[in-house]
Amino acid sequence: RPRAGPSSDMRTAALLAALVAPVAGVTWIKGSGGASCDTVCAARDGCTEEAWPKSVEEFEEVTKTLGFACVGTQEGGAKYDPSTDGRYCGWMGPEGDGDTTRCSESGDGSTYRFCPCNADKEL
Repeated sequence: RPRAGPSSDMRTAALLAALVAPVAGVTWIKGSGGASCDTVCAARDGCTEEAWPKSVEEFEEVTKTLGFACVGTQEGGAKYDPSTDGRYCGWMGPEGDGDTTRCSESGDGSTYRFCPCNADKEL
């Protein structure tokens, strides 16, 4: 029976690190109710406008990374999407929002935004 040696342990550690590593330098954070992503990311080197999900699959990767499960997911279409009310999620911002900034937007107190921050830990 083969014995798990250091190289096996190192491969396992590398795989686990890859699973929790932020994608393309962006760290997703689920904000508190009513908070904008500018607020959520303030201590994490700011919010980036370039990282919003472009498909429901990309959004589902974000929620999976955060350990959050949406009961249902729809396009949404609000400037504060991607967001959740704690159960249901909206992933896509307004149509044709290429010129619209979304980091500064916020919903009401029962809206929790998923925010793309520039750093993985508070500065």
